[in-house]
Amino acid sequence: MSMSSTEVLIVGAGPVGLTCSILLSQLGVANRVIERREGLHLSPQAHVISGRSMEIFRAAGIDEVSLRAVASAPTDIMGIEWTHTLAGPSLGRLNLATPERAVKIFTLGPAPFANISQHRLEPILLQHAEKARAPVDFCHDWQSMESTANGVTSRVLDRASGEVEEIHSRFLLGCDGAGSSVRRASGIDLQGPTCLETWVNVHFKANLREVVGDRPAVLYWHLDPEEPGIFIAHDIDSTWVYMAPYNQDELTPEHFDEATCRGMIERAIGTDHPFEFISRATWTLSAEVAERYGDGSTWLLGDAAHRFPPSGGLGLNTGLADAFNLAWKVAAVCDKRAGINLLETYELERRDVAIANTRVSLANHHKMTEVVAALDVPAELDAAAAREQIRTLPATQERAARVQAAIDNQVEHFDTFGLDFGYSYARGAIVPDGTTHHEPANIVTDYVPCTRPGSRLPHAWVHKGGALISTLDLIDRRVPTLLTGDGGAAWRDAAEGLGIPVTMIGAYGAVQDPEGAWAAVREIADNGALLVRPDGHVGWRAMEPSADATTELRSALERILPTGDS
Repeated sequence: MSMSSTEVLIVGAGPVGLTCSILLSQLGVANRVIERREGLHLSPQAHVISGRSMEIFRAAGIDEVSLRAVASAPTDIMGIEWTHTLAGPSLGRLNLATPERAVKIFTLGPAPFANISQHRLEPILLQHAEKARAPVDFCHDWQSMESTANGVTSRVLDRASGEVEEIHSRFLLGCDGAGSSVRRASGIDLQGPTCLETWVNVHFKANLREVVGDRPAVLYWHLDPEEPGIFIAHDIDSTWVYMAPYNQDELTPEHFDEATCRGMIERAIGTDHPFEFISRATWTLSAEVAERYGDGSTWLLGDAAHRFPPSGGLGLNTGLADAFNLAWKVAAVCDKRAGINLLETYELERRDVAIANTRVSLANHHKMTEVVAALDVPAELDAAAAREQIRTLPATQERAARVQAAIDNQVEHFDTFGLDFGYSYARGAIVPDGTTHHEPANIVTDYVPCTRPGSRLPHAWVHKGGALISTLDLIDRRVPTLLTGDGGAAWRDAAEGLGIPVTMIGAYGAVQDPEGAWAAVREIADNGALLVRPDGHVGWRAMEPSADATTELRSALERILPTGDS
């Protein structure tokens, strides 16, 4: 048995674990990642990377050009299709390329969302993690842990050598997925439905551009009375996944051998077209959130803490936000700028978000049945007659209009800008100011910029040194940053006296707002101030000047970075 140590041990080398490693390394926190798999994922899994997640990657120093290079072409992801077969006529389409949505895509943040399949994202993240000199060890199976006076000692099996290693770490972060060993060892239960449905995923390679023709989409819902399913176009020209539900009381995973999966795909495509079978996997659709996210030295992130239905693409993005929230707090404790009680705010802030996102994902999942109901296919028809009714739907004007109306009602499944940017922390490492925020009519699809404590700092393009940058780029990644205007000299002086980085945005400072973009969303006077946390969330704000700026600012800083028991 060998022994080693690191400040932070991360279990799981998926996108959440690797992103957490990159963020910690950026903050000077030594960390190590272990992963039981032999390498990165080879098959597509999660794929929608929200604008907020792109901001997190931006903050982590991950080159956006490299991310865009492996993303789907924008013209291929602006629609969702409902079909009888992939080669058959369209039964309806949800158009995501509307002028209203284009405004959201290009104005709400500095980096628009992207469709990046997980197996193409992970190599980029691994490269950045290793570049930061964080060890990432595959074939390492985390087995157990023992709490110590100053951290956690983990037993880890190197499956390649058979050697058991004891790794002592100040903190243990479970990023090891839905079946998390760290969660089970911590005695933490999940709350919520454990099995809504069982599904089989088939990964195959094919160029189906000719089949889909002038109907490019990221998803194609295959409406069949006996074999319904969903095509996910990770790349229309090469990479596809076909998902189909099955009854686990009647079928086992072993039923889905290559021949069975090939037959499913051939029938769903609806024409003789070559493809290469790659792999298949079965999984259980659930909607669960951990009863707690950890304590002291051990914490859960990503799928280890929450499991959503895939409807809405919220799972991976919620996990990345978990990492962004926790990394700066762990760094503050390691640097002794805050006590370990700061980490308790991680659960207070992130668990509420996970519960809200689970609720929306579950509602989206159930809402999809509206489209099938709108088909109004009589239950007494046999499969052949039912397929004929579905196939001829476009020629039946009244039924086609009813189906399209049901499809239009699925917009919350695919347009989640409100959830991506609008989530706000009501408690935690913030100083509430007692104000309320005008919520949009639809909190899932729409976002209203807000600087109320707990909210993400609104994005606005400002000028610095002749360059156009986002307000989000002004935030220090290690300590809270004070933002004020030309009239905020008192706040600036107080912040500098307390060692807080300051940026003054106005007409005369180093950062200028000539178009008034920042003034339109800041919600404070020119002589007010915002204290923004390293994760880009507002921790405190003053609408106007204070008679004692130093005392007020010091008090706010102590609330955001509590000393407590370190």
